[in-house]
Formats: sequence, C-alpha cells, structure tokens
Amino acid sequence: MVPTVRELLALPVLAAGRPRVVGAAAHLDRPVRWVHISEAADLTDLLEGGELVLSTGLPLTGDEAGTAAYLRMLGEQRVAGLVVELGTHLVRLPRRLGTLADEAGVPVVALSEEIRFVEVTQQVHQLIVADRYAEVEFARTTHEVFTSLNIARASTTDIVTRASEILGAPLVLEDLTRHVLAFCTAGTPAARLLDHWAERSRLHGTDVRGDTGETGHGGAAGTGDERARGAWSAVPVGVGSERWGRLVLPAATAEPSRARMVLERAAQSLQLHRMLQQERDALLVQALGGLLDDLLSGRVTDEAEALARAGALGLVRSAAYVPLVVRAVRRPEADALTQGERDRQLLTAVRQSVAAAGQTAIVSIRREGTVAVVLTCAGPYGEQRTEAVLGAVCEGLRGRAPGWVAGTAPASTGLVTAARGLAEAEHVADVGVTMPGTDRLYRSTDVRLRGLVALLRDDHRVQGFAETELGRLLEHDARTGEGLLELLRAHLEAGGAKTETARRTGLSRPTLYSRLRALERVLGVSLETAESRTSLHTALMVLDARAAGPYLGSRSNRDLDHR
Repeated sequence: MVPTVRELLALPVLAAGRPRVVGAAAHLDRPVRWVHISEAADLTDLLEGGELVLSTGLPLTGDEAGTAAYLRMLGEQRVAGLVVELGTHLVRLPRRLGTLADEAGVPVVALSEEIRFVEVTQQVHQLIVADRYAEVEFARTTHEVFTSLNIARASTTDIVTRASEILGAPLVLEDLTRHVLAFCTAGTPAARLLDHWAERSRLHGTDVRGDTGETGHGGAAGTGDERARGAWSAVPVGVGSERWGRLVLPAATAEPSRARMVLERAAQSLQLHRMLQQERDALLVQALGGLLDDLLSGRVTDEAEALARAGALGLVRSAAYVPLVVRAVRRPEADALTQGERDRQLLTAVRQSVAAAGQTAIVSIRREGTVAVVLTCAGPYGEQRTEAVLGAVCEGLRGRAPGWVAGTAPASTGLVTAARGLAEAEHVADVGVTMPGTDRLYRSTDVRLRGLVALLRDDHRVQGFAETELGRLLEHDARTGEGLLELLRAHLEAGGAKTETARRTGLSRPTLYSRLRALERVLGVSLETAESRTSLHTALMVLDARAAGPYLGSRSNRDLDHR
C-alpha cells in the first residue's frame, strides 16, 4: 500500500528528528506519493499532489500573512504534508502556525533534531517504488489467474472460489433479486455467511460509489458486527442493461484497490462464462428441437438411429422413456419478445428439473407456452419407477416455474414410440389448463369427458351447443351482474345437491332456493334432471376449454430458435 504521512513519521530516519505534529492532525492518514525538498515560498505548478514537502523553515520566516499564504498554497497543490526541521532558519515555530495549518488543511510536523533529508527521500521512495512494483505484480498475477480460468472454461463456482482465495475473504455471487447463485466461505461458517442474506445485501446495497459498485451502509443499518467491520464492496456482473447479478465481498478490506481489481476481473470471467454457456445451450436446444421434429414427423423411424442421435446430444440410454408436455397457464401477451423470454425461462426450468431428478431428456419448445420432453427413466422398468421419476421432475418444477400444468402419456421401452406419445401428452396438458389448480401433472385418466371437449372445442357445432345452453345466462349476468353463472357452476360441481351447494356458496337455504329458481327461469330448463345438468356441465366445459385453449399464432421450436 502507498504509505501515509503517519506511517512515514514512524520510520527510524524521521523518528530520529523527534517529530511533533503542530496542526491538521486529522489529515495524517493521507497517502504520500513522493517526497519533495524545497525552500521556495511558491511551489505553484511544481507539484502534482500527494507530495510530502521537507523544509528547514525558510518560507515560514516572514510575517503571519506570509505564512498563511504559504500554507494555503500547499493546500491548493494538494500536498500530503509539510515537515519543518528547526535550527537552520527557524529556532522556534511561528505563532498560530497550528491554527493556520488547520485552516489550510495541511498537516505540519516539526523536527526538533537535525536529520539528513536525502536519507528520507531515498527510504520513502524505495517504499513507494516497492509498493508500485507489488501492485504491478499483483495485477499481473490476477490477470494470469483469470485468463487461465477463462481458457479452461471454469465453472461459476470455480471462478468465485478462486477470487475468494486471492482476496482471502468470503465472496458471494447473487442475482438481481439477491438470491445466492454461488459462494465461497473462505473459512467462515456458511450458516453465518448466508443467514438472512437477501435482507443484509439490500441494506449494504443502497449507497453505490462510482462505477465500481463499491457499497457502503448508505444510511441503512446492518448488524452490529457488520457496522463494526465497515462497508461491503460489490461490482455488477453483466453488461449495461443486461446486468444479471452482483459479486459481493461482504466485509471491509484494508486494500480496496486490490479488492476492486479482483472483483472486476472475476465479474468479467463470470460474464464470459455465462455468454459461452448461453451460446452452447442455444445450439444444444436447437439440435434437440431438430431431433424431436424428425421423430414426430416420421423422418426418423429407426430406433438405432434415434438412440444414436439422442446419445450424441447427451441422452443416456434407459430401460424406458416417458413423454411429458409442460404448459404455462397464463396466455401470452402481445409482445413477442416478452413471450419468447418466458418460453425460454420455462424451458430452462424444465431442463434444470430433469437434471435435478438425475435423468436426461430431449427437451424442446414446441409452441408458445409449451415445452415437450422425452424423459429417461433410469432404473428397473415399471409403473412405480415411472411415477417416481415424473414426481421428482414435477417437484423440481414447483420451485422453478410458477403457473404450469403438465400432461403425460404411457412410458415406452422405445425412444421413437415414446416421442409419438407426445401428441397424447400435449392433449392432456391442454385439457389440464382448463381444470382448477396449477402446478399439477395430469394423465389421460384424469381428463376423460373434459378431454373430449378440449378436442372438439373449435368445432362450430360444439360452440353452437354451448351458446344454446348458456347464452341467455351469460347475457343476463352481463346485464345485471348477478353472477348466476358461478352459482350454476357450484351447483353442478355439487352434483345438484342443494345442501352441498349451500355449503360451497355460503348462502342460506331460502336464499339459495330463490336464486336457483331464478337460474332456472333464465336458463329455461329444470335443474332437477341428471340429463339437464349433464348438458349444462358439458357446455361449461366448452366455455372453459375455449377460454384456456392453445396459444394463438403458435410457432414450431425452430421458429422460436430463430426469432
């Protein structure tokens, strides 16, 4: 580190002069970048700032106004301090020198004994040059370390760990929501480092200093220990508007410039790793989508060829393969870019869930909001094993992708046959969207009549049937706002039992009877017969299927890959 005025006064060569601080003692921690010997009263334009000026006191031999002007000049030149040796030109210090030094903000130190100024300059300059060399050597070593990591395609964890080792301090990589992506404890207990991390990180992220992202408390209170240790340091990870995280050093450091250098180089390596990973993932997803297209279109019918191509893309041969389709529940927005990003997020969530379940898969975006999967089922082939694998994948999805439904079809021992089962799985998922609840897996046995309605929902005759059954009721609710459609739904789901309907709706029996009679008058049919209730329930299914049907304007996975 660059030495400070206080540190230089402790050197034996200066300590021999019995130094005494006369004024501006609050500025003794200023760094000294050079030593300058001068007896000139005006050093304007001769200094660059940060110098320690050595003098025998000749500029201070005039009146008080001259002394004040000299000290103001030194302050304007941003000198680190003034050392005055008594005996040659000054026997005693001028009056009010300490006050004038305080006003100018220039530390003034008096030496009672004579010393050799040349020895001071030699020793101080050696310290400064040695520090500069150490900084250059540290920068070179840091550059070599991260260059090697980049060449080796090091993982995110490896990059964070190596940076932590260089700094000798814990390090945390977080995303924009303050969730921890990777960390290295550097000997600190993980429970202590990560305890309430998001809250603590936000408290230390309110005061950003400059472009480096170094942070302080910014008026927000951290824990008592953290306030005692001082400010955290952080740098953003990502470029411009594409910033996706922060690399955080959750402790104060004695060498902030070195810490900043390491953090910035680590952030660059993390961004390069992410870019390479995204490029690799994009190519892999495109290749997987192409294979799935070939399987579904019938261009690949040979099992050996299918397995060979899938194996080259990372699919591990298995005793069975399971078709699975995952659909986002929400309908897309008009913004194609936003929808495309949501589709990629769903794709990533599915891939991560498959990997977390210990399986491999062919995964591809089939159309907007829909991801198709042919999943391996490692282990002995059987229904119980298949259910366990599907359960593990869906459990992983619950923590990664909000608002989805999944459909599956029977497993197969052949990859080609399993891929053909995606049509059934997609149909089941489409029907699942119309059913209550999300984050669920459906099978063909779960959809039954609703599945038939979903298949026929676009037929104009089916739509005409639904309009005939419910059109008057929909018009009545739109005109009056009574909400009789929801009463009808509750009554039909209760199987026509008035007691159960009253329980579900929270209506009293007299009120319920009155509203059911009103409902029958609007519909023009009785609710007492099973056939009438079945017709109405089927019409409701048609409305639900139309409301939650497949995304309009859907594209194939290849279209999506080239957007």
